[in-house]
Amino acid sequence: MRNDGAVSDTSVPPDSATLDAAVDAAPDAAPTDSGMLLSDAGPSCSCPVLPTTCTAPPSGDPRFTPDLDGSYSDPLLSLVECANTHLELAIYSADWTCLLEAIRARLAEAPGLTLDIVTDDDQCPLVAGSRSCALSIFDGDPRVTIVDDARSKLMHHKFLLADGTRAWLGSANFTEDSFCTDVNDGLILTEPALVQGLEDEFNRFFTDGMFGPVAATDPIVAGPYSLYFSPQTPVDSPSRWFTDLVARIDSSTGWIRVMIFALTRTEISDALMRAKDRGVAVRVLVNPRFGSEPAVEALRTAGVDVREAAVHAKVLVMDGRFVATGSANWSAAAWANDENSLFIDDSSIALSYEARFDLAWAGAAP
Repeated sequence: MRNDGAVSDTSVPPDSATLDAAVDAAPDAAPTDSGMLLSDAGPSCSCPVLPTTCTAPPSGDPRFTPDLDGSYSDPLLSLVECANTHLELAIYSADWTCLLEAIRARLAEAPGLTLDIVTDDDQCPLVAGSRSCALSIFDGDPRVTIVDDARSKLMHHKFLLADGTRAWLGSANFTEDSFCTDVNDGLILTEPALVQGLEDEFNRFFTDGMFGPVAATDPIVAGPYSLYFSPQTPVDSPSRWFTDLVARIDSSTGWIRVMIFALTRTEISDALMRAKDRGVAVRVLVNPRFGSEPAVEALRTAGVDVREAAVHAKVLVMDGRFVATGSANWSAAAWANDENSLFIDDSSIALSYEARFDLAWAGAAP
């Protein structure tokens, strides 16, 4: 079973409150063969290897999985290799031991380095003093501290901070499927305001033990980026990233490309249909697990071009200048999880996302 997804039970109306509560709140099954970008033989990429020297990874250079050539893991592990004082990892699921071994190798190299981890208790509970997931390789290490959220909603982030100066943020969990099979995205951020915002979010969990909703705030804006955190109170209403995403879709004048794991919210599908009615060219790539959701079926009925593939990203690219990404699926349950959403207004970054969409689209099933 893969994690970080949503359940779809045909015995329950997919748009019901029952399913919304389940989205992002339970293990998800592996996607069907329909639309798989790779063969059904399973993951085929190699274990990521820690670099032998520190080379600062480029900022604002998006990378994508499947990580068959190391292009996705290389910037992430370069961040690890360049860390000297502390690494801070917020990760929903971490079950790929070889990736964690690479981090442990850096700890062995740098005796002054500490590693703090925040994770979801459902994915890695503490049982009899040991973590019941791959994070158990750090058990007994005095320089590693692990904190879980101890709440029914999810700590769904996927970001890493290095020495408080650089961050890696993406949609991939530290799992073999996320790196080797599914389509995910990630990039390095060095803007001080963004890094500090992620640091504050991490410390809210790790130091203060405050998981869950906070008062609504404006996004953190730095350069072309706008960084949102959720949940925010009240959790039964849309988070700011959600309403801003709908507004962005409503502002499109040319084209929209979507790569999304879970799309169950009709507010977004309605906005995409409004865009099509305005003459905007809309293409949607959705995970097969959600291909029959009412929100997705409505798009098909409206004539929106929809295909299915093993996507785990949460990405919208629009008009050659705007990207929305992050950890949050497009579901109401995501409003109650600890999530991040990153909006990017940059044509060169949007071009990279558009190229990755085109590659995935070409290999997807109608």
